[in-house]
Amino acid sequence: MKHTPRMLASDLDGTLIPPTLHETRQDEIARFRGAWSDKAIELAYVTGRDRDLALRGIERFGLPLPDLLVCDVGTSVWMRRGEHDGFEQDGAYRSRMLDALGGARREDIVTAMASLRGLELQEERKQAEFKVSYYVDPERSTHLRSDVLGALSPFTVPPKAVWSHDPQSGRILLDLLPRGVAKHTALEHLRIQAGYDPDEIVYAGDSGNDFDAFLSGHPAIVVANAPEELKREVRAEAERAGILDKLYFARSPFAAGVLEGCRHFGVL
Repeated sequence: MKHTPRMLASDLDGTLIPPTLHETRQDEIARFRGAWSDKAIELAYVTGRDRDLALRGIERFGLPLPDLLVCDVGTSVWMRRGEHDGFEQDGAYRSRMLDALGGARREDIVTAMASLRGLELQEERKQAEFKVSYYVDPERSTHLRSDVLGALSPFTVPPKAVWSHDPQSGRILLDLLPRGVAKHTALEHLRIQAGYDPDEIVYAGDSGNDFDAFLSGHPAIVVANAPEELKREVRAEAERAGILDKLYFARSPFAAGVLEGCRHFGVL
């Protein structure tokens, strides 16, 4: 580490928010909340949830309120201006998302995917301005990876397909995002806005939609409950890129793993 960390950016579901809230998980979240009660370091949550659903999860699980929210798998950024209803959208980042879509509309993307078997649009509340989300039939998931790319190829700027696993429902998920955009895109936006060095932001996550953020050059915590295949892929890619020292594979799951990584990187 070249610099003292100035921000923790953490995924929510499967990282700080567990699939079930039994006593052990409650204690871990309480320890995380207590560790943050007197810290000057900034806190950001980076999630696939929209703003309102993220705030409901934060309240339900007793997590500390963040300074910043990155929602909709990196396609929206919200800055805290007060309490729960005081998060204001970052207009500059929204303009960047409009440009990244290259003129395509959500309706165009939905139409292009309509003929593919094995995809089911998620509920409207899980859609967003710059994100189209599907549930994936696990029996067709392998074939769909190439089918989705083919269906998107006619676009001037083809949307990016991000595959992940929902730890709560066990379902395979697909998010279609503006090309070149993922959680790490918003992370870099926050870093530049704040004037931080890459070493000053520590990231924590657990799933496939954290992959790019793990390999973005920031110190990163991979919690123990992350899929073993993902851990192997992240480790291999980090070794190829010469940034394996930026990764910490926690021995503990969920919030306890985030705290463990925070101690390793000097956040706590």
